[in-house]
Amino acid sequence: MPKFVRLLAEHSGQLVNYSQFGSSINVSHKTGQRYVGLLEQVFLIATVQPWFTNALKRIAKTPKLHFLDSGILATARGLTLDRVRGDRSTFGSLLESFVFSEVSKLMTGADSRLRLYHFRDQQLNEVDLLLERDDGMIAGIEVKASATVRSSDFAGLRTLAGACGNRFAFGAVLYDGPDLVPFGDKLAAAPISTLWS
Repeated sequence: MPKFVRLLAEHSGQLVNYSQFGSSINVSHKTGQRYVGLLEQVFLIATVQPWFTNALKRIAKTPKLHFLDSGILATARGLTLDRVRGDRSTFGSLLESFVFSEVSKLMTGADSRLRLYHFRDQQLNEVDLLLERDDGMIAGIEVKASATVRSSDFAGLRTLAGACGNRFAFGAVLYDGPDLVPFGDKLAAAPISTLWS
């Protein structure tokens, strides 16, 4: 099981592949799936179902995996502060899982009933977190481990907005910068700190 947890840590923030998970520890696809289910039951990880609509025919329908505690995730991946500072590419999936966990917590206190999904199409346009309110309105959150944001960072949110039509409420790219920056109608880049302010 410790080897399996380390393997899952390397795949946090990615699409689930039960066959790959199982074969890496010499067990079947079904056993790998059961192990993932067990780790979900003890609140170590969560799988996020994909959101899809008939408006877009080619959408990934595979769940995504996240660790619920970014400290455990960092430890399982052997990430230290010095290692992350030296290689920022290791920070992206860690940050995405951290934001996932924080949004999940915030949802428990929301006045509205919300469901959490992820979105990805065949052209690899993706939205890390998609929130659907019980009335059908949708908001998207993309997470970027960067101090700058470009228009291209909104490709997934724009694709999602097109698929949702008038159900699309807002899309945000959370980034490692200090300013709230509009990027068109119902789109903005926002500091990660807005999760707490």
